[in-house]
Amino acid sequence: MSRIQRLHTAEPASRTIRKSPTRVARHLPAADRQHLERHLKRCADDGTPAAPLLRHVLDHKVQSTTPLEGECPRDLVCSGRLVTWSVDGGPARTGLLSHRARTGSHSGVIAVASLLGATLMGMRVGQQAPLLREDGAILSLTVLKVSDPT
Repeated sequence: MSRIQRLHTAEPASRTIRKSPTRVARHLPAADRQHLERHLKRCADDGTPAAPLLRHVLDHKVQSTTPLEGECPRDLVCSGRLVTWSVDGGPARTGLLSHRARTGSHSGVIAVASLLGATLMGMRVGQQAPLLREDGAILSLTVLKVSDPT
């Protein structure tokens, strides 16, 4: 993980980092949280370059959330939801978040067991988060819209 670098480094190191004023998910649906734990266990055996980063993101999601009983709030990114997001203020993209999708799929389905999917899981509309990449770059991910598929 020593290859991680911030793309925008023009800011002084002493700058105070402010937390986003948007709400942070503290809960995930119980089924999603269980799936994250399974993905984390599978990721431990994976020898891909992204595995250490993915383990970090998945572990953080599992450790920082508690199971939510009942329905997923409308603005919360959960599996089975259509998510519209932007990376570094770029064009909006939409995909269906799924635990069963394969990493690298380009069919409009986002695998939860990917850096993008794991980062999106549990975010809320308007929330921003760092998106880690295999090449060590850190981008800014923003959730623009969450909806149920029709």
